Amino acid sequence: MIILNSNAQNIYWVGRYLSRIQYLCGQFPFQTDDEAVQYAHAFCLPAFNASSLNELTLNPEQPASFHQQFQSVKHNIQDLRGVLSIKAYCELKQMINTANEHAGYICSVVDECSEVLEAENEDIFLFFSLGQLFENLDRQIRLSQDFTQTIQSLNGLIEMLKLKGWDSLDEAWQHLLAHPNSNSFYQLNDQVQYLFEVGA
Repeated sequence: MIILNSNAQNIYWVGRYLSRIQYLCGQFPFQTDDEAVQYAHAFCLPAFNASSLNELTLNPEQPASFHQQFQSVKHNIQDLRGVLSIKAYCELKQMINTANEHAGYICSVVDECSEVLEAENEDIFLFFSLGQLFENLDRQIRLSQDFTQTIQSLNGLIEMLKLKGWDSLDEAWQHLLAHPNSNSFYQLNDQVQYLFEVGA
């Protein structure tokens, strides 16, 4: 199956947003001010303690809220109607409608959405996994978490992308391996976005 760059980008962002929501679901509600402040600072959120961060994540008007991030998943999946299998698209649409009607279901729905997408064809799985792993690495660097496993998983994924002609990622990837920090990650991320726009 040949996927257009724009569709690959949609799949990538579905992976990123679902992974972002999954992590937030695991932290919510934030219990301590220290953890909340660390998270808010890492993602430049206007919160100063656990209470204000919890309020922010529940406020549908806030870009970092469960609602707004899930809307991003919804919009990207809608753009994939002609790419996903009919069965997968229908299942995802039903899950999204359920979460839209009952916001309390978002955390359970994101796991189910991930399972559906992971069962799709190799190209969809590849770009979905790329989005997930990029989101995880971004968060792990921001929060000073261990990213050894994420790097190992990404290494295999980068090799698969190179086989598909995305070999121009190699320089930025090697730089990240040598200097695993925010600047190196952003350089790699910029290169991925460039490839989505112009192709390998």
